Amino acid sequence: MKKLILPLVLGTLIFTSCEQKAEKAAAFDIEAAKKEITAWNDQFAATISTKDSVGFGNLYAADAVRMGPNAPQVVGRASIISQFAGAIKAGFGSGKLTMTEAFGDENAITEIGVYELNGADGNQMDKGKYISIFKRIDGKLVPVRDIWNSDLPVMPLAK
Repeated sequence: MKKLILPLVLGTLIFTSCEQKAEKAAAFDIEAAKKEITAWNDQFAATISTKDSVGFGNLYAADAVRMGPNAPQVVGRASIISQFAGAIKAGFGSGKLTMTEAFGDENAITEIGVYELNGADGNQMDKGKYISIFKRIDGKLVPVRDIWNSDLPVMPLAK
């Protein structure tokens, strides 16, 4: 009987310690995800400043969707590149994203924040709020959906 108890106790200890390690490894770290998204936001701003439309498009998932105000949604990396090239032609010079909140799990992170966009001359062109959904693709968090709208008043229609 004593010969059976020792292997059972050791087996139980080994099984329990392995189970606890697996639970700890599976824990999701939202603070680490927030830091990764903040780094992405910094890269977003840097890419706008360098006016690199291809680099801008590559910040997004290949099938990402962007939904800006007063325009149809933009679907896919090629369309995002084209949209950003148009923004450069319109005079965009710099931009900044500031996260105000983020939540989610290992499958998807929702970021909420505020943005500022400035013209090439440094004057503010727009400011507002946004929501982005990030997913981990090839080891990196990348946005798969963006939607934003301005805090500025709507421009009156020309008469």
